[in-house]
Amino acid sequence: MSWLLFLLLIVLDFYYSPVLATVSVSPIIDPRNLNIGKSEKFNRISLSDRESCCSFQDLINGPSSANLDKLRSIMAQRNVSAYIISNSDDHQSEYLATADRRLAFLTGFTGSNAEAVVTLQKAALWTDSRYHIQADSQIDCNWLLMKDGNDGTPTIEQWLAAELKPLDNVSADPRILSAGEWKRLSSYLAHYQINMLGLTDNLVDIFWEDRPARSNSSLIIHDIRFAGESWQSKLARIRGIMSSLYIDTLIVTALDEIAWALNLRGDDIPYTPVFRSYLIINNSSATLYLPFERITPELRSHLYSADDNVLVVPYERVWYDLALKTKLSYRVWLPSRMGSSKGVSYLIYLLVPEEKLYYAPSPIINLRAIKNDVEAQGMQNAHIRDAIAICYLWALMEEGMPIGEKWDELKVAKVLERLRLQQDLNRGPSFASIIAFGSNAALPHYIPTPSTTRKIDDSNVLMIDSGGQYLDGTIDTTRTIHFGKPTEFQKVVYTALLKGCIDMASIHFPRGSTYQQMDIIIRRPLYELGLDYGHGSGHGVGFHLAVHEGFNYTYDVNFFGTHEPGYYQADEFGMRLENVVQVVEVENHLPNQRKNFLTFKPITLVPYETKLIDFKQMEKRQIRWLNAYNKRIRDEVGEEMIRQGRHKLYKWLVQKTDPVCSD
Repeated sequence: MSWLLFLLLIVLDFYYSPVLATVSVSPIIDPRNLNIGKSEKFNRISLSDRESCCSFQDLINGPSSANLDKLRSIMAQRNVSAYIISNSDDHQSEYLATADRRLAFLTGFTGSNAEAVVTLQKAALWTDSRYHIQADSQIDCNWLLMKDGNDGTPTIEQWLAAELKPLDNVSADPRILSAGEWKRLSSYLAHYQINMLGLTDNLVDIFWEDRPARSNSSLIIHDIRFAGESWQSKLARIRGIMSSLYIDTLIVTALDEIAWALNLRGDDIPYTPVFRSYLIINNSSATLYLPFERITPELRSHLYSADDNVLVVPYERVWYDLALKTKLSYRVWLPSRMGSSKGVSYLIYLLVPEEKLYYAPSPIINLRAIKNDVEAQGMQNAHIRDAIAICYLWALMEEGMPIGEKWDELKVAKVLERLRLQQDLNRGPSFASIIAFGSNAALPHYIPTPSTTRKIDDSNVLMIDSGGQYLDGTIDTTRTIHFGKPTEFQKVVYTALLKGCIDMASIHFPRGSTYQQMDIIIRRPLYELGLDYGHGSGHGVGFHLAVHEGFNYTYDVNFFGTHEPGYYQADEFGMRLENVVQVVEVENHLPNQRKNFLTFKPITLVPYETKLIDFKQMEKRQIRWLNAYNKRIRDEVGEEMIRQGRHKLYKWLVQKTDPVCSD
């Protein structure tokens, strides 16, 4: 790999200027005259802001001390004053293979969203509100905790501008940092004569001695009876969009986009069936770049047909081909950021001269977001089967706990995974289950471990946020339940969350409406209580792919995403409700009614916890909606339970879906 990167730098130096090594800086500017950076107001974050750091002894004994010393030694040798470690990989993925979890290795933090910065004197970690408490408990006292979303928290670039001096170098791995983020950092820091320096060897990898191995298993062909469309048809649609924009080359680096386009799946990343690869699509050809050991006759056969074929070549060759194909192309499409899709890396961005560049979100994002009819039916079928696993778990716990059966958070996760595996077409979890009892549920993305798992009893709420991967769909369901008597405040909050879900699922809206326009609908019942939550209210869902799928935040028919309001009371409890919904057309009831109005149809079919509902808070229309939803559960999930011979579980379901009087 190193010789290919060396060759790439030679090509860059020959064809493009400036060279990757540095980004030019602005003339000397007095920061006091700038309306950015040090002139902006932000809090000076210190270790005193950390809940878990009490003494100097905590600092010097931190488990990350040795690795920080190694990193700083390398930084000093390379003339680097600050190094940025992103929780990402060469393909800008949200969820990572174990071999790419550099941030977790260095900091101890295991959440999915974070960035770390190490200077020669300090270290800091940024993460969002879902992980503030978790991060404080996981990172040692070598690290400042930057709580994104809190007033006064500096951005990475603000903090670096305050910590460094003119002519200092900031570095990151240009294969990992996205082009958009690199350009933003570089532009900001240039005002302070601070350089962004690209180093093609990752500094953490140099001393990560026990780095896990990567998967080399064969890829899985995703059968067209599940996919509903051939890869040839998908490439033709992509090329149609390219042609309309006079583009002859598209560089695809996002792993879930490649898997979708070619009807292939892998096992490189836990819970997300993707594989390490690149894809270059031209007007009449396409090339897939894979590790050599994964190129099999079966794969070549899958990607060959009389009217189209995809050339499969070794993964490392991509750097040579990128430089060559870019030089020969008329116009090159490099994906930029859209939502959770980060776009291409800065290293790839450097390969395309500005006069040839078309920098915009990948066309695959919009194509993939709208499921075809086969995928849509598969998603509905998968959710019915998955609901049986969740209901079975709930029934087992309700039956066993009163007679002394012991349950803890880890046991719930293990039993639920086993129950899902009993269902047809299941391929394991779609993410690490969030099983959180009592105060652990106040951590929105808490994942139990042997050292943190709590015994479950009837004293507080249990939040279960989990999902399954099926060949015909991807699941993301959250329910909050109680095995005893909830407090009045818990009932008030839960009912507000339920009302938000009902109101959101009941709304009729014109085609093209956006997530941002409707977010207030699901939050309104909490707002009326003076409450809120710090995370988003939903996300796209892939089809036997990523449980978090980027989309353009615009709704259209057969989009599948989530509605997920929550509330978290620190050190006491947390609760969240989450349904996957399908966008469908509204049935016309009036002769002159416009036909382009849409609504949301929940395809998650799991009962709500009636113990936690205060029906006096609900409007009649909301109770009628709940009764209709429960009837769907009883009819659709109940029919599958009976087909599977689960008659005892069906009786439990009937009791859980009894209609409520709305008068």
